Amino acid sequence: MPKKRMPSETWYKNIRPIIWNRDKSQCIRCREEVSLKKCHIDHIRSGVFANNKLSNLRTLCYKCHVLRADTKHRGMVQRALKKEIIPPNWRELIWEDVKN
Repeated sequence: MPKKRMPSETWYKNIRPIIWNRDKSQCIRCREEVSLKKCHIDHIRSGVFANNKLSNLRTLCYKCHVLRADTKHRGMVQRALKKEIIPPNWRELIWEDVKN
């Protein structure tokens, strides 16, 4: 996530709907339809290189977001396991972005 967060109102009322609509209201990984309320807007490049440019954001479902190979997402794993969103063998399902 970028070092400086934009105001919540801007994020929820402007950025999220723009990304969700651009991605045709579906997870870009598994193509599952996901509502605006439940979608996860993910930073493609996170950490030091992160920014909130539209080209660095994408729509993911909860499961794909949790299973993304990003150490910053590990806090979500326990919650997803408890809710049975991901299976006990979740480590086998981790995915990474293909670098061009």
